[in-house]
Amino acid sequence: MTKLLLTPQGPPQTVGTVADPIVTSAPGPAVLFSVSSARDESSTDAGIEAPLAQDNDSALANRPIAYRESGGDWHDLGYEASDHWEGLTPELRDRLIADRTAQVSREEYSATTNGASASMITSNWTYSGSPRIYRIAGELRELAEVLAEITSD
Repeated sequence: MTKLLLTPQGPPQTVGTVADPIVTSAPGPAVLFSVSSARDESSTDAGIEAPLAQDNDSALANRPIAYRESGGDWHDLGYEASDHWEGLTPELRDRLIADRTAQVSREEYSATTNGASASMITSNWTYSGSPRIYRIAGELRELAEVLAEITSD
């Protein structure tokens, strides 16, 4: 599986493994994504792979596997936070990167967590009020913080 490194220093970079010198020397903020080897439908028979993410927005749609805060060590992201990140719509993802305290409705929460009960709280979400309003927490929030640093102009 291909890995994609996102840093503020330039466009996403394809890297071979987590031990790649580009990854280990990335000072942070940085995020490492796992990219499935999707193939272009029109060229499947030819064996030509679809191009990898060329910009931050397209990179963000991939599965995050690790992040590094500025001056920090690499932190492996838990499967639950990775799953929830993948469940975010592009609009909700942008909203949470822009404002890590943004409110998320019960419907958005349920869609993001793949239909999980709105009463189920994980270490990646908090809630308050009635009807419940959710906010990201834990690793999901830390990931959004790192991505906000990377994508801010």
